Amino acid sequence: MKYLCIVYAGTGGDTLSEAEGTAIKDGCIEGDNALFAAGRLYMASPLQGPEAGVHLRHINGRTTRIDGPYAETKELVAGFMVIEAADMDEAIAIAAPGPLDGLVNLEIRPLLDEKHSKTGQDRSAFFVRRS
Repeated sequence: MKYLCIVYAGTGGDTLSEAEGTAIKDGCIEGDNALFAAGRLYMASPLQGPEAGVHLRHINGRTTRIDGPYAETKELVAGFMVIEAADMDEAIAIAAPGPLDGLVNLEIRPLLDEKHSKTGQDRSAFFVRRS
């Protein structure tokens, strides 16, 4: 089963030194590559800050672009991983350890496996592993 691991980070000021930040980044990249080589990771990436994104709202038949962020929040989505695990316990064991331990919060949710009602097509082709 595939799981989405959403990484939440605080919005407070950075308290890490440049060397600490570099060590964490390098550790995350090394861990991601090890999980990929083990067949457990499909995709992972940090995200740019919310100021680089936009919000889209569909109102009265029109799509409106809203620059953001406007909401007051203490946490923001900082990154994600899509992993393969037998169950939630294994997903936790895969996602939890690593250089971000103690610095971020994780939300782990199973992906919903849906099929088209007429064609039977699903999204499995999106997850064909390429090395």
